[in-house]
Amino acid sequence: MTHKGKSATETTAAEDVFDTEPISRRTLVKSGVSAVGLAVFGASPQPTAQAAGEVAAAAAANGDKFMAASHFLIQHQLSPGVGARMAAILNTKIPTLDADLDAIIRTAKDKNAKVVEDFFDALPDGQVKDTAHRIIFGWYAGVVDESPTAEVFAYEEALMYQPTKDAVALPTYSFNGPDHWTDVDPPLSSMPKF
Repeated sequence: MTHKGKSATETTAAEDVFDTEPISRRTLVKSGVSAVGLAVFGASPQPTAQAAGEVAAAAAANGDKFMAASHFLIQHQLSPGVGARMAAILNTKIPTLDADLDAIIRTAKDKNAKVVEDFFDALPDGQVKDTAHRIIFGWYAGVVDESPTAEVFAYEEALMYQPTKDAVALPTYSFNGPDHWTDVDPPLSSMPKF
């Protein structure tokens, strides 16, 4: 049955055309901005799409390398989504991130490491060791630095909350816990008359 009480075989093609979802304002604005950008800059959508695909492929490869290094540094179950967000942030903050990840992975494999303590002292001092510290700090804290403007990439999945998550609620302003901002408020009872 359709939402108007007719079966799917009783609807006509004309009714189907008018039953489509309306275009959202966001979709309309995105389309308009794309058209204006295309007209102003004269960019062809084909090279732009191709460049976007190349960037996505490079990010995926870097994300895989980041997760491999993270698994050597931290022996916990790690979320690939959180890892991708952290890798993107660290990529903007550490220009040598790719080379540092290679050095971390190579050192761990050379030492046949099972835990971070097996190879951490063998990491070269300086930038590589600093990058390893930032990765470990990021997984536990949910941010990559302690500055007041640090971007939070993981909150409830930050490893510092995992040991006590069965006994202690995560700090939040929402009464129902993190990510529950849209819960419906309970109905109010009538006010007593005095």
